Parts: sequence; C-alpha cells; structure tokens
Amino acid sequence: MVPPDPRASAGPWPGTTVLAETVDADAVYAELVTQVADISDQVVFLQRLIPQVLGLTNDAQAAGLVQEAALLLNTPRAALFLDGHWVGDAPGWLQGYPAPQQPFVQSAGRVYTGPPYRDAWRPTALLAAPFPRGWVALWGKRQFQAGERRLLEAFVKLLDSALQAVLARQKAAHHAAEQRDRAQAREVWRSVIPIRLDDPPGYRLAVHSQPASDFGGDFQFQERDWLVLGDVSGKGLPAAILTAMFAATLPLAARRDDLAGELSEALYRHLERAESFCTLAALRVSAAGGVRVVNLGHPPALLRRADGTLERFASQAPPLGTFPVEGVEGVPVWLHPGDQLMLYSDGLNEAEPEHGDVPGAQLGLGAVQRIAAASDTPDGFIERALDALRGYRVMDDLTLLAVQRDPSQRSVTLTLPGTLDRLPELGDALRAVAGDDHPALMGAELAVTELVVNAVKHGRATHLTLRAHADTEHIYVTLSDDGGPHDPTTQPAGPAGELREHGYGLLIVRRCTELWAYARSADLNRQTLHFRAPAL
Repeated sequence: MVPPDPRASAGPWPGTTVLAETVDADAVYAELVTQVADISDQVVFLQRLIPQVLGLTNDAQAAGLVQEAALLLNTPRAALFLDGHWVGDAPGWLQGYPAPQQPFVQSAGRVYTGPPYRDAWRPTALLAAPFPRGWVALWGKRQFQAGERRLLEAFVKLLDSALQAVLARQKAAHHAAEQRDRAQAREVWRSVIPIRLDDPPGYRLAVHSQPASDFGGDFQFQERDWLVLGDVSGKGLPAAILTAMFAATLPLAARRDDLAGELSEALYRHLERAESFCTLAALRVSAAGGVRVVNLGHPPALLRRADGTLERFASQAPPLGTFPVEGVEGVPVWLHPGDQLMLYSDGLNEAEPEHGDVPGAQLGLGAVQRIAAASDTPDGFIERALDALRGYRVMDDLTLLAVQRDPSQRSVTLTLPGTLDRLPELGDALRAVAGDDHPALMGAELAVTELVVNAVKHGRATHLTLRAHADTEHIYVTLSDDGGPHDPTTQPAGPAGELREHGYGLLIVRRCTELWAYARSADLNRQTLHFRAPAL
C-alpha cells in the first residue's frame, strides 16, 4: 500500500485530493525586492528628468534630454529620431535601422558598428524604444538590463507627452500669430482699397470685391482716368503691405503715359525682395469712348460689343516683379455705346466644384467667356458670375469689374458680306451717326471704303462689321473682318497723287486719322480709327 502524500489534502469532491504547490520563499522575496528596486529606480530616474521635460520647448532640447536620460542609465551614446529625421548626430550604422514597432534590446554580438561610427568595431548592445512620432536609441555598452529597458520605456512615454505639449503650444502660437496677421491684413486692406468706384463720365461701372478668408492681394483702384485691377501673389499681411505700396505708387504712375513702366520701376525691387509678383489689368478710359487696355500677366480682359460679339485682350507682358517692364503701351479700342469691358481676378476662373469627381477641375476661362457674352450690363455681369459660382468653392480672392459705354448715346453697327457691291452703305452708316454735314465725314468715308476694299481683295474677308459713334468734331470707328491676318498700318503709302492700291488710299487713311491701330484676336482683324475734322 502506497503511503499518502503529506502535501495532499481533501479535494472538493469525495475521493479527490489536491496537491499544494511548493513555495520558494527566498525567490518570492528576491522578486519583490527587484520590483521595489525597479520602482525606486523609476521614481528617482523620472524625478531627475521631469523638471527638464516640463521645460521642453523645441526638438533640440528634446535631443539633449535624451542624452541626459542616457547618462542616468550609464550609457555613453544616444540619439533621437523625430518626425522623419535624426535630431542631431547619428552614426551611419544607426541611420540604416528601420523604426522599431516595439521596445527591444539587441545584443552586442548582433550589432555591427563599422565606419563612420567613431568607436568602430567596438562591441555594443542597442536599446531602442518607439513612440508615435519617432524613437530613441541608446548604445555604447555591452549589455542592457531589463530594468534599464523599463526605465527607457517610462522615459519615452514622458518624452512623447512633452513633445505633444510642445506641438500643441506651437500650433496655438502659430494660430494666434495667424489671427493677428489676418486682423492686421484686414485693416491694411480696408484702409487702402476703395469701397466703391465712381462711374467715369459717359460710362456705367460695377465692381464686386470678395476677399478670401486670408485676405490675399486682390485690389481695384481708380486714379484719374485709370481703372486698375490687380492681384499680388501671396496671402495675409505681406500681400496687404504690397497692395498698400501699389496704392501709394499709383497716383504718380497714373500721371504718366507708361503706367506699367512707372509701376515696375517703383515696385520691381520690392516685389523681387519679397519673392512676390503682381498681375495687372488696367483701363485708361476717355470720355469720347476710347479705352487703352494694359494687361500684365492677368486673365484676359473681355470686350462684349452691344450686339453680343466677344473679343479678348490677352496679356501683353509678364507680371510685375518677374522682369523689369517698360514700353507696354497697351491696346487702343473704342467702346461704342452699349459696349462693355470686363475684368476679373483668377478667383473666378479657378473656382473649383464643391462636389467634383475630377481632381483639379475649375470653372475655367471658357465659362467666364460665356458669362461675359451673355451679360449686357455691368451689374448683369456680376450677377451672372456670382450665379455661376453656386456649387463652386472660391479658393482665392474674387474681384469683378465691368465698365460700359452709355448705351443711350447714338451709334451704328453695320455688317456686310465680303463683296464690294454694298460699299455705299458704309457712307450711309457714317452719315446716320455723324450727320450729313459733319466736318470729318468725307475723310472717314474715303478711308473706311479703302480699308474695306483692302480687306476683301487682299485679306479674303467674307464678313465685315463697321461700328461707329461720333461727336461734333470727331468720328470713332471700329472695323472688323474675318479675313487672313493683314496689318495695313504697316504697309507703305505711296506719295500723294500716285493712284494705286496700298498707295494713295492708305495715304488718305493716314492723313485723315488721329489714331489708326490694328490688332488681331480670335481670328478677327480689328482696326481702330479716330477721324478728326481737317485743320483749316
């Protein structure tokens, strides 16, 4: 019979027994001492570091704190990897290590510290601990104890909390600075940008200004006979300051014929120093209906004729601040009664759909042209543009400006086929707008007839349009045709008395005109003519 086990006791059911575990009291005591020592070490360790952690303000201090923690662990070398890069020096062999997913210790036999580590080939273990934004590495001694690993884990948690607090403070400070800049930019912008613009004599004007939340660099000014719309690159206070510089410079520049050159001379170095530039569209408006269009890197100005025909005025030079600008005279054009010119900033054509499936989709210049073609008044242009933006996000400042020649004044529009059998209608149209006894009528009729014949016979035009208005001394004519490119203003004129095409006829045109300018746009030739009464 087997004697009963002295460690056995009655089980919970009849006939069963349970063996009691043998407890090693010395082992339990040793483990408790180790745990207490670890806790004590952590308390002392963290007490040494917490004041420095609480004073953490930047990444460089964080790297120094890592070195301090390493010294407390009797470890000669340490490095901090933060937000994708090493803060301070890290040996080449360490830079090749992937970021760890959890704390680990790599034994000295598995760590190769060849060049460029200054202690090359010295056996060393590696202790690493990660946190959300990076990891900490310690090395330089042969082995790390489990307690050191736990201390590093505790330190890394503390460091992560401190870095998160630093980031939060930086974001708060940045946000506060942005708010201050935004408020200052708003005040600067409001102090220099006019709330409204006045109607030039004989014109109707409408303007709409909608600054972005960051107050960018859109501006509109009216100075003497100039209407100016511009867009300074950038946002916030820097853009507002440059806008204020434009406001201060414009009154003097507007007194000169070369507006673009004067602005460039005054502002080029400031724009270059600020690494900024400015697009500009300017209209020099005369009471007689003449407009000179200057475009420096701005979206095309759009001219809608009273009959709905649309013409574009593209950029004539790069934006201010990119290169020195001089000698940009602009393009002369007549606004006959009912014609209107429309300017806009890229906040309109670059607006993006609120719910679009195509990345980078924008309202586009084509849509802007359709809006302009359908708008027969300045207010109508602004209303249609704002309606078109429903369902779109305006990502930038939005500025709209439209100026229309008073449609109540008398004018004439005549469209003819590309034949010569209806030439007498040209004179009839001019007499209808100027009167039979207008002092400039004869010269205007001769010159316009010559130019129509020239366009039909040599430009192969199939359609021609005459637009005209007049005052008591002058007749203002725009002649458009769809023929091939031909600039009669560059053709040599023969001497007086020599009867030949391109000779005497062109001489008549030159002698009868105060202004004769040619431009080609959208497959149309456009001649702008100003006939004056002959000097007696």
